[in-house]
Amino acid sequence: MKTVCREARSTSEFIDAIRLRVQVFIIEQGFAPGWEPDDEDKKARQFVAIHKSRVAATARARKCKGGFKIERMAVRKDYRKKGVGKALAEHIVKAIGKESKIWLQSQVKARQFYEKCGFKASSKPYKSWGFPHVDRYYYGLVK
Repeated sequence: MKTVCREARSTSEFIDAIRLRVQVFIIEQGFAPGWEPDDEDKKARQFVAIHKSRVAATARARKCKGGFKIERMAVRKDYRKKGVGKALAEHIVKAIGKESKIWLQSQVKARQFYEKCGFKASSKPYKSWGFPHVDRYYYGLVK
C-alpha cells in the first residue's frame, strides 16, 4: 500500500486530520464531545499519512519538558492493521530526531501496536479521560 507520511501541508489536510480524530476518539471510542480539537493543536506539529489523496492516519507531536510527546494517533478504520499507523509513527520519530526523548500516553488496549513501533510501557495503568492508559517511551523500532 503506497502511503505518504508527512507533516500536514494545508488547512484542508489539518481539518481532515481533526475529522479523523473526532471519528476515532469521540464517535468510535466514546470520548467526551468537545475533546477534539483542543488548544494544544496550535503548538503541535501535525502529521498525516496520505493514501490516494485521503488522510488515512494522523497524529501530532509537541515539544514538552525534556522532549517530544506524540498525541492523538488515529487511523481510519479501513486502514487499520495494514501498516499505515506504524509507518506514520516511524516517520514522526525520524522527523523529531532520535536525540530527543519521545514519549506518549496510550490506551492499554493499544499495547501491541505501540510495542511494534518501539515504545515500551514506563508506568502502571491509570485512568485518563475515563479510559485505562499507560505512559510509553521510545526505545527504538522493534522488527
